[in-house]
Amino acid sequence: MSRVLLACGGTGGHLAPGIALAQRLNEEGHECLLIVSSKVVDARMTSNYPRLTFVPGKGRGFGPGLLAKLLFFPALLGAVWSAWRLLRRFRPDALVCFGGFMSLGPAIACFLTGIPVVVHEANRRPGKAVRLIARFATSVHLPNGVRIAGIAAARQHDSGYPVRAEIRPLARDAARRALGLPPSGRLLLVTGGSQGAGSLNRWVEQHVADFSERSVHVLCLTGPGGREEELRSPQSIVKFVPFCHQMAAAYSAADLAVTRAGAGTLAELATCRTPAVLLPYPRAADDHQTANAVESSKTGAALLLLESDIAQLAATVFKRIGDNAALASMRDALALADAANRWEELATETLSLAGRKHRPARA
Repeated sequence: MSRVLLACGGTGGHLAPGIALAQRLNEEGHECLLIVSSKVVDARMTSNYPRLTFVPGKGRGFGPGLLAKLLFFPALLGAVWSAWRLLRRFRPDALVCFGGFMSLGPAIACFLTGIPVVVHEANRRPGKAVRLIARFATSVHLPNGVRIAGIAAARQHDSGYPVRAEIRPLARDAARRALGLPPSGRLLLVTGGSQGAGSLNRWVEQHVADFSERSVHVLCLTGPGGREEELRSPQSIVKFVPFCHQMAAAYSAADLAVTRAGAGTLAELATCRTPAVLLPYPRAADDHQTANAVESSKTGAALLLLESDIAQLAATVFKRIGDNAALASMRDALALADAANRWEELATETLSLAGRKHRPARA
């Protein structure tokens, strides 16, 4: 049995694949410990996994702003020290990082102590932490066709996005019953991801009358601290909830979704065959969500609309949600995307490296 440390906190897009990999490794009898942040989103998500073991880590993002950049370096020293103390207690055979500010401290601590480091990047534009960790990591897993300049080709691998075991397509009627939504009528899912999206929440609020007029139900996930309310009319229900612990049901119940374009969201939409209109978060690091959305829209699995064009969202949604042929075509493209989302090598290579315990090679 191997011991694997996973650094995956900070956002749902980092945490969810860490949980998925831990589920896979636990099933095979290996011991996993997941380093997470103190954010509300982490606390909410981890509460659903009592069989997994989570520990709080330290870390701080690099910017924006001069003060944030100055505070980053002492925070990084603290993160490395905290991670080193954790290594002495847990004694992992390998570390898997999923990017973000929670990954850097554990990655440096493991490199300095000779523990193999694997880094996984889900987005089509690798983030700062991944680009740095890749310099000394034993293995770098990236989306198909994406590569980081200056890193030995032999250490870079195509990889899919680990999807949690419970994210599986459900029968539509069963999914709607689980969510307390009517079995008949069109349903639109609106979500800004684990952090929520104020602009999407406001868009739903501004079109409540339009949803009623067109008999469209809406499930709007408003994010931490967001609105929680149910608006009913004879024709439709518009339900606002801050967080959903049944995302497989939410995806499966919907005829169409309006979402951001994080890699995790796109993988889960594909798994559950949920057509979507993607509005990439315009201030995401390196504009990685736009890169993700462009790739998805090219395959026909989703429609792409920029935040600056949100005025066109209502017309786009109402035209597409009533077009059965177009939705069916999108579901076919989603099935192909799901079939291509292969991440088994991440698990097998992690265990292989855990057995070797060698110091990572430099580029």
